[in-house]
Amino acid sequence: MRLRPLLIAVTLCTACALPAQSPASSAVPSAASPRRTVITINPFAVFGEYFAGDIETRLSKAFTIGPGFSFTTALDRSTYFAVEAKARYYPAESALEGLSVAATVGVASASGDDNIFYADDFIEFGPNGPVARRSRVTKPTFGTELSYQWIVGPSRRFVTVIGVGVKRFVGDVGF
Repeated sequence: MRLRPLLIAVTLCTACALPAQSPASSAVPSAASPRRTVITINPFAVFGEYFAGDIETRLSKAFTIGPGFSFTTALDRSTYFAVEAKARYYPAESALEGLSVAATVGVASASGDDNIFYADDFIEFGPNGPVARRSRVTKPTFGTELSYQWIVGPSRRFVTVIGVGVKRFVGDVGF
């Protein structure tokens, strides 16, 4: 389906979040009492067979840390799964809101049984030439993200995020 890559790209740029509240206060948070942690999920990506989420905790006015994950089966019978740690810097010193740049480090695993893998390790040779076989590659990764995040609503329980990022496998992955 040609619409699938476009759908995945659009859903990667939107997300909603469930803020994690501090047990010390059950009152409705205000702009004067910012959240310490947000849990972000991407509910729209489910339609593109993509699942992603982050947990982000404020360390200071400008820095946050937390884990992230992503999973997809939308690559024509292939799968991709990643778990990573993220450190985010908010230049306006309003952690959890506004423009941020992140560094990521983690591990990712990809598998497939079509023409995604080309290295000799992933190709069997049959009587009629090369035949791709199901293979899995698991490698460390590092990357970066650029995003803008808004915490909105009277109770500040909804987060909208738009962003882009790149990730690089460490070492030879064969594709």
